[in-house]
Parts: sequence; structure tokens; C-alpha cells
Amino acid sequence: MIRNLIFYILISSPLYVHSQDEKIYNLSDSGDFVEFIGELDRIDIENKKWLNTLSSKGVKYKNEEIVFDEEAIKLLKDKSYREKVYREYTLYDIGLSFSEMDIKKAFWQIINIYPEKKDTLIQYVFAFDEILPVDEILLASFYTYAFFDPKITKLGNGKPDVYRPDIFEEYFRRTKEIIFVIDNLRNSKTK
Repeated sequence: MIRNLIFYILISSPLYVHSQDEKIYNLSDSGDFVEFIGELDRIDIENKKWLNTLSSKGVKYKNEEIVFDEEAIKLLKDKSYREKVYREYTLYDIGLSFSEMDIKKAFWQIINIYPEKKDTLIQYVFAFDEILPVDEILLASFYTYAFFDPKITKLGNGKPDVYRPDIFEEYFRRTKEIIFVIDNLRNSKTK
């Protein structure tokens, strides 16, 4: 049931999000048909961009440099945003993030709460498994949000200083465990 609801929301929301005005296409008119196909292509491009953003790691090591994506830069520079992101989370917070289609942040919240409410959290993640690359999104969430968590990192002069690598490693262990559990569920479903 949860999976069907999430699937419906994910499939239909880009159409609602991207359409500013209601437009009726007469598909028997070749001009309307071409315009309709163009609109579908535009939506498809935006959806692929959104999916790439979901799977993008906020902090990457590339060519002997650390590279930050847009979300990581915002976390690094904006103290008030960091205070909103890094706090104690509840299942309600996860639901809000999902309803706002902020899936990467919701997965970070899941990593934080896990292993408390383990069964419910695994159900949330597994509900997305058939329609999104949840393994990649979990890792992207970890690599985006863990580096700037104030329980792990101090930000002095705009530069991160990891002072609690043990907590960082614990979040990574949780991330790997969630991926492992999801993989087992995926495999048991196909048998």
C-alpha cells in the first residue's frame, strides 16, 4: 500500500510541478502533438536532473581535490540552514521531507534515527526501491549530510574539521546496514 502511494506521488508530481497552466492538447492536430511531445521531453529532462541530484554525493574526492555540490556548499556556508537540518528527527520529520519531495534529506533522517524504529524505517526505504536507486540515494545522503553534522564536524573559518570520526563511522555503518537489509529484502522478494 505504501509503495503504491509513493509510486503514484512520484509519477504524478513532476507533471503537476512542471505545469504552470492547464493546457489541453488536441493530439489529432500535428502542431499540438509536436508541442505535447516537446513538453514530455522537457519534463523527462527535468526528472533526470532531479534523479541525478538525488544520487549526487554532496562531498566527493576528485583529482586530489574535495568537491562540494550545491547542497554541501549551502550546509557549509549557511548556519541557519545547518541548524534546521541538524537536529533530533522523528518519523513525522521524515514524512514531511517525503511530502516536500526532499527524498535525500528524508534518507539522511532515516540514517539518523536507525536502528530505532528499524522496521518502519526499512519499510520507508523499501517502498522506494522499485522506482528509485535507493542504494545510491542512501550513500548520497550520507556523503552530503554526514560531513557537516555538528556532532562530527566543527566549521571554523568556513572549513570543516572532523573531530568525531567515530560518529561519522557509525553513520556509515548504519548506511551500509540499511543497504544490506534492503538488498536482502530485494533478493527474498525475487525468490
